[in-house]
Formats: sequence, structure tokens, C-alpha cells
Amino acid sequence: MSTVDLVMGKMLTDMLEIDGVIGTIVVDKDGLVIESATKKNIDREAIAGVLHELTSAIKLIGDQFGAGNPKEAIIEYSNARMFVNPIGSDYYLIVIGDADLNLGRMKLELRKVLPKLEEMLY
Repeated sequence: MSTVDLVMGKMLTDMLEIDGVIGTIVVDKDGLVIESATKKNIDREAIAGVLHELTSAIKLIGDQFGAGNPKEAIIEYSNARMFVNPIGSDYYLIVIGDADLNLGRMKLELRKVLPKLEEMLY
């Protein structure tokens, strides 16, 4: 295991300390899991596998009105919230939280973590 893998794994594990976060996953644009940390039994591969379709659909919708490249997707379910953020052009960070995950706090944490992940991956 490389130093980058260890540092990235620690960053993702540290994010689990944020109230409401139950999982973090870094995937590449083809849907392969690069690194993850979870509190619950989450099928990381299934989530990563549909990421390509999700991000393609989000981009297509934005293209219809000239929105540019997506910066973030927040999906709210009845009992959960999910953030999908690009890391550069080849990777994504997925953060899964429960319904009580504070959106403002999560956005603040993402502003700190995403540049660090991008530096590690590129």
C-alpha cells in the first residue's frame, strides 16, 4: 500500500467523524473504487458502478441550458443525503450521510478535502 493510499484512506476515515456521515468513496470516472471508508455495510461497487450514468445524465441536463461542468450534486432521499463532487476530470468523491447530515457543514468540509484529494490523485 502506497503512502498516497494511506493518507487518502485516513482522510476518508476522518470524514466519518462528521455527524451524519456514514460513508465516503473515491471512484474513478469509469466507476472503479479507488478508496473508501464506511460505518455501515454499503455496496461500494454498486454505487461506483452507476456513477458514470449519473454524472453523464447530470452533465447532459446542464448542457441543455449552458450550465458548464457540474461542480457538485446533492441528492436528498427520505432517510439519507448523498454528495457527488468531481475531483479534477477523472475522479469523484461520494459522501453518503443520514437524513440529519448538515448540508452547510458538509459543503465546508468538502471545500477543505477536495483540493487535498486532487493534489494526491494528480
